[in-house]
Amino acid sequence: MKRLPVACLALLASCGGSTEENAAKDRAAAAATWALVLRIDGADARVPLEVMNVLLLKDEDEAKATPAVFEVRGSGVSLIGEIPAASSPGYGEKWEKTVAATLTIKASGEFHGEGIDSKMMLPGKPEAAIMGGTMTVEGTSGKWAGSQGDRTLKGKVRLQMRDGQVLEGTFAVHAVTWG
Repeated sequence: MKRLPVACLALLASCGGSTEENAAKDRAAAAATWALVLRIDGADARVPLEVMNVLLLKDEDEAKATPAVFEVRGSGVSLIGEIPAASSPGYGEKWEKTVAATLTIKASGEFHGEGIDSKMMLPGKPEAAIMGGTMTVEGTSGKWAGSQGDRTLKGKVRLQMRDGQVLEGTFAVHAVTWG
């Protein structure tokens, strides 16, 4: 009788590795896509992204009426903004609720007690302030939640720069809730 469980474990081990290994592989594949891709002077400029941290409120009644604050961080980019209360993923990490939602990017704000300015550095250019904008979520992917997962939000982005220029493009970013 003891041979059956051992045989089952050996079979499972040969089917693709541990959960941690699978999650790490999925994360690496997803991380390669995490970026802002902006159309500038007729060419695409790619700005790598690391994470979108979403701060959740513990009080359910307050969470239903208050937008969730998010912070996007990446290589030379920092964005602060809000997810409409009705579109917040909540503690259940229901990211599908963000699909078709328009997230507001603000010039500055606070994330978990820290002041954040929205700004970006494009390749070969100085850092530029972002005065506002939007991120419209068009889809989600990934099956692993958490800071080491592969949960990804994808969609369109529009940034209003301090110099008056409007940059448009797409985004894909790892999404994590905190709270």
